[in-house]
Amino acid sequence: MPTERIHFSDLPADVQDAVTARTGPILHAATVSSGFNSALAARLATEQGELYIKGLPVGHPRVWTQEREAAVSPYVEGISPRARWRVEAGGWDLVAFDALSGRQADYSPSSEDLPLVAATLERLSALRAPDGVELKRAEHRLRNYAPASALGHFAGDALLHTDPNPGNILVGRGQAWLVDWAWATRGAPWLDAGYWVVWLIAEGGHPPASAEQWATRIPAFRAVRPAAVDAFAAANENVWAEIAEHDPDPWTHRVHTAAKTWAAHRVRD
Repeated sequence: MPTERIHFSDLPADVQDAVTARTGPILHAATVSSGFNSALAARLATEQGELYIKGLPVGHPRVWTQEREAAVSPYVEGISPRARWRVEAGGWDLVAFDALSGRQADYSPSSEDLPLVAATLERLSALRAPDGVELKRAEHRLRNYAPASALGHFAGDALLHTDPNPGNILVGRGQAWLVDWAWATRGAPWLDAGYWVVWLIAEGGHPPASAEQWATRIPAFRAVRPAAVDAFAAANENVWAEIAEHDPDPWTHRVHTAAKTWAAHRVRD
């Protein structure tokens, strides 16, 4: 379920002081409405420029995502906004990033954003998961959604984002930027292109064959065996069936339908 969002001005005074100790005076603070995982998400205008800050109470069950994002940031420079600092104060855990001037990606079939997203996913597929960052493994994350015999398809040493929904892709400065590394994972380098297929169907209205054509722009996806893609599509259907059962809203229903559509497309006679 989405985390309830608060405004920067609603933070305790000592938390705001911890921020201004790093930024100087805050000229303007604007709450960002998109995203599900953060209790605080805001753009801060300062005399040194703009920052994007996100945070959770230290007792929140997903506060570990704050550490994950800060830890991954040095390894994804150039495809993701840089994390400037992380601070814990007044019962809050905050991470500040360079703010981008951009917009959410458009996944529709005629969108000029699609080649930019494909280029970013291709760059990402070449990144090795850093040894110094604690990451879950893709085969472990999918262990309850695919047969044991299929899990080896998902294993690898690539750094994965695993959630390329259009809200996590910002288009600006002539490229697509990945944001929100809460679910960063170690696994096979083609998996993010596979996750993209589901979102192209769900949010862009692509038929499965069209979505796969875009995914094949990423060489790692183009090279993977069809049986691996079949297993991944089936696993995603199972993942989204569980999510839709627990959170039966229109958004999860739409993504679940997309995952089912892709899995059915992958079935061979």
